Amino acid sequence: MEDLSIRIASLDDVQAIRSIGLITWPATYLGFTSPDFVMNNLNTWWSHESVSASITDDTTFIASQGEQAVGTLTLGRFEDEPVIWKIYVVPEAHGQGIGTALMNVALAAVGPAQDVRIEFVKGNDTAYTFYERRGFKFDFEEDMDEGFTTVWLRRPALI
Repeated sequence: MEDLSIRIASLDDVQAIRSIGLITWPATYLGFTSPDFVMNNLNTWWSHESVSASITDDTTFIASQGEQAVGTLTLGRFEDEPVIWKIYVVPEAHGQGIGTALMNVALAAVGPAQDVRIEFVKGNDTAYTFYERRGFKFDFEEDMDEGFTTVWLRRPALI
């Protein structure tokens, strides 16, 4: 994790965060979804407007190594509970502990007294294993309009 820094993103970081999404989404999802699913979600969740809203309305973190943005995580609320909406690290930086560092920052921001939720697309076994190792447990599944399934996990409060 040479020169790794993590900070709360500002609107000046929109393009860097969008770039992380544009790089990570095809690499992450094309193996078990469809090109249409990837493109639709890139256009929806990684648009300039959507990333700007996540910075303004939620807490979005950006991880950098030197001047290079290498990861992002968005912490928001869902059904009045903390939820991690996005956690992505560019493929060439996988295995360096950046995802763990982002997760640790988010969990510290939430604090130990609250449950935390996270969701991912069923079939993303790498994400499932990563989340389980950090104390998240299966909560429920829901079908998406695109024909895929969202899996929700919950990390129980620690105190």
